Amino acid sequence: MQLENFERLEEKIRQAAELIDKLRQENQEIISSYRKLEDKINNFEKGTKSLSTEAERLRSELDRKERNFTKKREEIKRKLENLLEKLVPFETES
Repeated sequence: MQLENFERLEEKIRQAAELIDKLRQENQEIISSYRKLEDKINNFEKGTKSLSTEAERLRSELDRKERNFTKKREEIKRKLENLLEKLVPFETES
């Protein structure tokens, strides 16, 4: 009877050791997956920051171009008004 108990105990210890090995392996896989996900998150954050920086640069460039456009439009408008004023005397002659 003691031999049976010892054999059952030995079997339980063997099963526990196998379970511990399996859990260690799973733990390593989880740690590896976690690290890969962490790297992906870091790369995503870097990409997001880069895109935000690029978007801000493009907004600034657009603002500058809009100001230049408005300035040139006003300049053209002023020149056209001056030309039209010069044409007024010819209009009254007809």
